[in-house]
Amino acid sequence: MALTVNDLYKESAKYKIKLHAGEGGLTNLVSWIHIVETVEGAGFLHGNEIVITEGAICRSDDELMAYVKEVHAHNASAVILNTGKFIVNVPSNVVYFCNEKNLPLFSVPWEVPLVDLTSDYCKRIVDHISRQDSIATTLKNLIFHTGDKHELIHQMERFGYLKDSSMSFVCISLEWEKTSSEFVEESRKIKTIAEQSAKRINDKYISFGYQDKRIVALINYSAEEIEKYTDMLFKTISANKRVPYIYIGISDNIKGFETQDNNFMRAYAACRIAIKKNEHVLTYQELGIYKLLVNVKNNELLLEMYQSIMGKLLDYDKDNGTEYCTFIDKYIECDGSTRRVSEELFIHRNTVNNYLNRIEEILDMDISSWENKAILFTAHCISTIL
Repeated sequence: MALTVNDLYKESAKYKIKLHAGEGGLTNLVSWIHIVETVEGAGFLHGNEIVITEGAICRSDDELMAYVKEVHAHNASAVILNTGKFIVNVPSNVVYFCNEKNLPLFSVPWEVPLVDLTSDYCKRIVDHISRQDSIATTLKNLIFHTGDKHELIHQMERFGYLKDSSMSFVCISLEWEKTSSEFVEESRKIKTIAEQSAKRINDKYISFGYQDKRIVALINYSAEEIEKYTDMLFKTISANKRVPYIYIGISDNIKGFETQDNNFMRAYAACRIAIKKNEHVLTYQELGIYKLLVNVKNNELLLEMYQSIMGKLLDYDKDNGTEYCTFIDKYIECDGSTRRVSEELFIHRNTVNNYLNRIEEILDMDISSWENKAILFTAHCISTIL
C-alpha cells in the first residue's frame, strides 16, 4: 500500500496547508518531497515527488505558470507554494491548469518553517517505505518458504492481513533490454502505474519486484475489482504507449496464506506463457493444457518428455543445419493447416508437404494421426514453459 498525497495532506493541519486545486490528484503516489526553485531544476525529478517552491525566481505569474507546467511534465505528484513573500497570491491561471491536470496545488504561509514540514514529510515517507518493505519481505518469505511458515503468517496478521484473506497475484513483465537505462526508467513508471491503479480501487495490496518483473498481490479484492484493476492497468499502460512490451499474468483468487506459493507461481507462469504466445493479458484459467504442465514440479521430467518426442529432430537440425523444429512449431501454431503455413512462411504448399514428409521420416511418426498431433502439441507447449 503506497503513500498518497492525501495521506500526507490530511495530517498536516498544523502547517496551515491549504488545497487550491487538483483535488482529483490526491490519490497520486508520493516517493519523496523536494524543494525546486527553478524550471531547470525540475529536470532532476524522478517522478511522484511533492515539489515545494518559495517562488524567489518566479518574478511574475507567467513565470510561475511555466514552473508549474515543467514540474507537471516531470510527473510531480503535487506542488506546494510557500506564499506571503515572493508569491503573494496563487494565480488563477495556475489554479485552472492544476485543476485541468489533476495536479494538487497547495499553499503554506511564509511564517511556517519549511524545514519542519519537509522533515516531517520525509520521516513519514521513510517510515512508510520501511513498513511496506517489511510487509513485502514477509510475503515473499512465505511464498518462497524462507523461515517458519506459521510465524510468517502471524507476522502478516500483525501487519493487518488476516490469515484467511483472499489473494490474487498480478505479474507484470516489461520485455525490454534489461541493462538499458530505459528499462530502469520504464520499470519505475510501471511500478507507479500498477500501485496507483490498485490504490484507486482498494488500498489492500502488496507490491514487490521479482526477477525483473513487478508483482502486485491484491488482497481481498472481489472478482469484479480484480477485473476492474487489470482493465485500468492495461488502459493506463496503453495510454503511455508501452503496450508492445508489456505482458501481464493473473493468478486465481484464493483464500488463505498457506497456499499462496502455488498461486503466485500461477501468475508467474501465466506471464511467461503470455510472453511466448504474444498475448498481453493472460489469466491462469485461460492456460488450457499449460495448467497441467506448469503444475509439474520437476522440470527434468518435462525436459525428458520433450527430448523423447523431439530429440531426433533436434539432433538432425544440429547435424545438418536445418530448421525442422522451427518449422514444426509453426505448423502447430497454424493448427496443422498447410495453407496457413504456406502463407505465413511464403513457401509453396508442395514445399510444406515435402517438409512434413521428411519430418515424419526423421521422427518415424505419422503426423496426420490425432494422437501424434497431440504428442507434438504437448512438446510444443513444453518448449514454451522450459
